[in-house]
Amino acid sequence: MISQRDAAKGKVLVSACAIIEDKDHEVLLIYEGDMPYHKWWVIPGGYIKSDETVEQAVIREVAEETGLKVIPAEMIGVFEDFLSDKDEPVHHIILAYKAAVVGGRIIFSPEATAYKWLSVTEAVNSSEVPDVFKRILEDSKKKSTKRFRWLKKAS
Repeated sequence: MISQRDAAKGKVLVSACAIIEDKDHEVLLIYEGDMPYHKWWVIPGGYIKSDETVEQAVIREVAEETGLKVIPAEMIGVFEDFLSDKDEPVHHIILAYKAAVVGGRIIFSPEATAYKWLSVTEAVNSSEVPDVFKRILEDSKKKSTKRFRWLKKAS
């Protein structure tokens, strides 16, 4: 049991998201139909349930929002966003993964009312993508570039 002394003031939310790339290296964004990023273009994902692992949450959330079946392939990092809900502080912690699509097809859902594929540059330059998701995409691109350079040198 958490003591009253240790209880956080405000909310702390933990979620997981999946960067899904197509063959042209464009990333899938959803138009969020729910809070806290209602009416923003975001990376598919959502809150982690108390009885599931982070990777299970990635798989479940992507399936619910997009209809795609994915396997989390690589952790990109842990990211933070600070929001408010009815004048109460919200600390949103996001664990970001790159994910490989292994099945399914894109569907519409109440959480994702539209979809689009954008290059990382287009997403980062968009005023319709929250800053935290821009940071995730930038870090993902940096990791890919570093890995590609390493593979090139090894050849």
